[in-house]
Amino acid sequence: MLKISEMTEAILKRAEGRYEVNIPDTFGFALPPNDVDSATVQLKRIGNEGAGWRTVLIAAFPFDLAKIQSAFRWGADIRDLLPEPQIADLYMFMLIESISQEDAARLEADDRFCRKIVAREPEDVDSFLDRSFLAILSPIGRSDTISDPLLASLSSLGREHSWVVPHLDTWRELLLSGKSGGDIAEDLKISAFSDEESQ
Repeated sequence: MLKISEMTEAILKRAEGRYEVNIPDTFGFALPPNDVDSATVQLKRIGNEGAGWRTVLIAAFPFDLAKIQSAFRWGADIRDLLPEPQIADLYMFMLIESISQEDAARLEADDRFCRKIVAREPEDVDSFLDRSFLAILSPIGRSDTISDPLLASLSSLGREHSWVVPHLDTWRELLLSGKSGGDIAEDLKISAFSDEESQ
């Protein structure tokens, strides 16, 4: 099973060059439950002045309904303390020992309080993070992974036009956000050209 130290180290590695990192102490944050091992990491996109903090709560414990409820209460308490724009960027990475695939999928589908990603038993830290906003744009042509057409297109765009590389993760999230076409177009314009307009 994945460990908190392993997860935190992998997050910091993936954040290099992409995110500013803050490891908050408990001051200003709700205390985690005593029966759940936990850590908190905050990430803010580098080079995007308007970006807010993404808060990642990491909880590790053996499968137990009471501990799951404790973790959920912690997530709800943190959500209540975050300023309004950051509420949408609250994530919980759950490392639950001996959880079944069905229970893990059910917990992930429950998006009350925050978005949740639950580690599966055989999963390594890289495949876990690839299911989150910290996913790496995979190079085209790798035979060991299923090709994602959106990732392949964005990766190709980045090779052709180097100025877009800092925007690719944001653009991918916008394109997958489920917003209307007009809203996505406006957000893409702001993301790409807001720095130029401020100069």
